[in-house]
Amino acid sequence: MMEQKELAAAVRAARAAGAVLRAGLRSEKHATTKAHARDPVTVFDKQSESVIAAILQEEFPDYGILSEEGLDTTGKSRCRWVIDPLDGTNNFLRGLPQFAVSIGLECSGIPVVGCVYDPSRDELFTAIRGEGAYLNGVPIRVSGKTALEDLLLAVEFSSYPPRARILHRRLARAIGEVRGVRALGAAALDLSYVAAGRVDGALSLSLSPWDVAAGCLIVAEAGGTVTDLSGARLTDPEQGLLVTNGRVHATVLALTGE
Repeated sequence: MMEQKELAAAVRAARAAGAVLRAGLRSEKHATTKAHARDPVTVFDKQSESVIAAILQEEFPDYGILSEEGLDTTGKSRCRWVIDPLDGTNNFLRGLPQFAVSIGLECSGIPVVGCVYDPSRDELFTAIRGEGAYLNGVPIRVSGKTALEDLLLAVEFSSYPPRARILHRRLARAIGEVRGVRALGAAALDLSYVAAGRVDGALSLSLSPWDVAAGCLIVAEAGGTVTDLSGARLTDPEQGLLVTNGRVHATVLALTGE
């Protein structure tokens, strides 16, 4: 199948970028800011992006690329790579080994390949549309949890305070009902952890396409459910995202609704 070749290239690119980030984690790091003071970028974000783009463009020169650090090319093909070269920059800056490389492929707007690589743990989450989800080559599935008191939820608060407060309000009721809430600081890993059954759901506001392009496919292929915060089909992750094991989706929607 065509997508096997694309996935293999994405894996090579993610591992190469991961090597850059592992080396960077042990280095002195400085950051500049993008949209606002809580939105940092480092030289390693950009180095990772360059490494990924070089590998993907060499093998698929007709594919477009959309990446967090500014790369936005329109290819001749109907396919486009959507890349976050360093998801979890704030963690990375502090030496906290909770960050990832995320590479998704969309063709005619439909996600077909997803690859999320955690270089600190050497964990590679992958999916091809219609072929299931995998962690280091082993099939994964979402959890079977159904009881509220058993649920672990991951949450990504926006780095923009007014948006963070909105999500905090939505979570207020859930915090008293579920087993726990984890703010892990890397949305791509939140989604991958839902797929692997490590957490039962993940919520966020103010994400971008590169944050979710790979992870949402991985969740879906692992048997999970992906919607916006109203339960409708996800069209804009900036306006909110909920992914769960599917069994608790309606319950979590009700708990976190405004």
